[in-house]
Amino acid sequence: MSEKEQSRQWGVSGGIYRPVGTTAPKIEAGVYQFQSEMGLILRPIDVVTDELIDLPDPTCTQVLAGIEKFWTMESRYREHGLLYKRSVGLWGPPGGGKTATLILLGRRLVAQDGLVILFNGYTGDGLALLRKIEPERRVICIMEELDDLLDSWEDEILSLLDGETQVDGVVYVATTNHFDKLPSTISNRPSRFDEWIYVGMPSPECRRVYLEKVAGGLDEKQVQRWVKDTEGFSVAHLKELAAAVLCLDHSYDAVLKRLRTMIDAEKKE
Repeated sequence: MSEKEQSRQWGVSGGIYRPVGTTAPKIEAGVYQFQSEMGLILRPIDVVTDELIDLPDPTCTQVLAGIEKFWTMESRYREHGLLYKRSVGLWGPPGGGKTATLILLGRRLVAQDGLVILFNGYTGDGLALLRKIEPERRVICIMEELDDLLDSWEDEILSLLDGETQVDGVVYVATTNHFDKLPSTISNRPSRFDEWIYVGMPSPECRRVYLEKVAGGLDEKQVQRWVKDTEGFSVAHLKELAAAVLCLDHSYDAVLKRLRTMIDAEKKE
């Protein structure tokens, strides 16, 4: 389609008129990331996952409940002259459920007509612009694998959390597998992250719920054995066990041994 065919309205900036496509008063609920293409744009991100199973994990429930409560507390923040924002860090071993918590959190917010923003170097300017256009929208900014992000954008992250580019009405949620690698300017500054929550490996109850969902057809005795044998397994390990045994007809004992070897190797790294 040509530029002439795309242009439907005038964009006005500093007294200058620019032909633009159809405008919208608000962004459709979803997951986005700010990018730069002749200026800031907000590009939708497709989040591809396996079917997500809502496990009975108290840590996940704690995180979700805490953020739900935050959305109802704006008047208290205003009353005390505090910037209305929240920041939560999730840390723990790979596969413990941090990403699953983020996905559940995002799905819940999108269902409430909110926006999920994936952090990059344009996020600070982008959020400031977003707030000018939609001042009341619920927004969560995700900083997954925070230790890696800090390598490239530490100054931008610190400024966004409690510096010159702070934005009102935003919840920041970060994850890391290596809490010990975070600088003290992040891990030990409550003005930057209000709390850090440990997310461990799935409990026996969580493993049972997951296995009953993905490993349908197992009898009760088999389920009990699988739950017992998978102590210390992540959801990713449970998924591999089910796929290898039930879909590929591999030996249960051989797959279990292979996965335990992988887990032992990960612990030594």
